[in-house]
Amino acid sequence: MVILDLRLILFVLIALLATLVSGAVWLDRVASRRRWRWVLGRTLDDAPFGVLRLAPEGQVQYANPAAQRLLDLPARGSPWPKEEWVDHLLADEEAVGSRYRLVALPRDRWLRAWISEDGALVFLFDATEQQRAVRASSRLLNDLGHELRTPLTTILTHAEVQALPNLSEPTRVESLRLLKEETQRAIRLVNAMLDLGRLETGGDLDLRPVDLLPLAEIAMQQMSAQAATKGITLTLEADAPLPPVLGDADALLRVWLNLLDNAVKYSRPGDCVTLSLRCEAAGVRCAVSDTGPGIPPQHLPYITQRFYRAAAPEQAGSGLGLALVEEVLRRHGSALQIESPVPGSATGVHAHFLLTAAPQPEEGS
Repeated sequence: MVILDLRLILFVLIALLATLVSGAVWLDRVASRRRWRWVLGRTLDDAPFGVLRLAPEGQVQYANPAAQRLLDLPARGSPWPKEEWVDHLLADEEAVGSRYRLVALPRDRWLRAWISEDGALVFLFDATEQQRAVRASSRLLNDLGHELRTPLTTILTHAEVQALPNLSEPTRVESLRLLKEETQRAIRLVNAMLDLGRLETGGDLDLRPVDLLPLAEIAMQQMSAQAATKGITLTLEADAPLPPVLGDADALLRVWLNLLDNAVKYSRPGDCVTLSLRCEAAGVRCAVSDTGPGIPPQHLPYITQRFYRAAAPEQAGSGLGLALVEEVLRRHGSALQIESPVPGSATGVHAHFLLTAAPQPEEGS
């Protein structure tokens, strides 16, 4: 009897030990799963791309912080109603398995999305800059082909004129002059379009602290001969000291040269062109002003559009200078503002923009 009791006790102990071991293994697996979910959750929270989990009806059940930023979703914990773009994201009856989508969002933004086979898991990548580059490249080719048609036709016509027999000397000289002018016009156009295309389709500018005064002096020096030829006075005005601004020196020099070139080109002998640099709370206000005839008000809304020209067509130029200026300033987080006449005057043009001051280095760094 005692032996039976001991066997029973031993059996119970073994069974209890097995239960404890099984329970410990199960608890370890649960803890491992929880740890894995915690690690996965932290990883998704820190991911540089968006992650969504969608319900079968299309409601957003989970959105990591990157997805919340990309889609302008409210903070986590708020209800996320079904969005219109979800239908577009999932609407493809012919798609088999996982698939990619390009989704248009408000404010000219684009997302590239990868969707799992069941449509429950979505990975999102910001494709806005890529789409802008694609459209800019297409627009560049279309505009270049359209604008080159006229000078190339003129060049071909005068090349044929030069081959005519018994061509009089005055006609030959005039034809050669027009041939040279149209060739130069085509070269200016191609160079300007390439510059603009590089800005629109390239990466970010190399923004670093820039001392504006030496840069402005270089621009004034490069424009001095052109201004002197027309009898126009160039003036540089600057506050002292000027804080360094965050910018790309080469691109900013191009901005000033374009604005100064426009001001000199359309001013009259005896007029004055002024480049000014003024300190403001947020940075430096840069301006190019002239005392020329100004721009008629009906042209001001369109003056920065490609190939738009408010002046007479005989004025040399590509019609792209202000478009290039506007793109450079956009890359600097700024915007070109043009007023005509100059405030407080009856004539002239006042073009200005604000450049943000560069962050000051911390003490001891």
